[in-house]
Amino acid sequence: MDIKYINPFINGLLNVCSMLGMQELKRTGLSKREKLQTEHDVNVIIGLVGGLKGNVVLSMHEATACHIASTMMGGMPVPQFDLMPKSAICELANMVAGNSVSNLQEIGSLVDITPPTLISGKNMVSMISLVETLVIQFIGAEGSFDLNIALE
Repeated sequence: MDIKYINPFINGLLNVCSMLGMQELKRTGLSKREKLQTEHDVNVIIGLVGGLKGNVVLSMHEATACHIASTMMGGMPVPQFDLMPKSAICELANMVAGNSVSNLQEIGSLVDITPPTLISGKNMVSMISLVETLVIQFIGAEGSFDLNIALE
């Protein structure tokens, strides 16, 4: 997996999160998996087509999703993971993917994205893709989450 295709996703995530008020976001880890598999109960999948093919999955616990949704809405309390925080997390993933695609275009890779698909429940995303996946862990005031990048 070429790092020139990974950095646009990391930068896209950091740019969007900063814009939405998640200022304390830090990268805490990096690992590689043989296949796309997540361990959290909230997963938003964005497909990539065109110059790059694969999937990007933003994965987190429900509590983190609620905290992120709260931050996105100016601090409004989000006590449960219902329709509103689900929509907010999908929009976050969509914004990150859009920003990342713009970053990829700057390096000459034309990529389109699919609409976000939210899957909730433990161990729900497994073997979507049997392609090597880079997992980048982040933590901020809202909690921790993973950015999974699986490129063919």
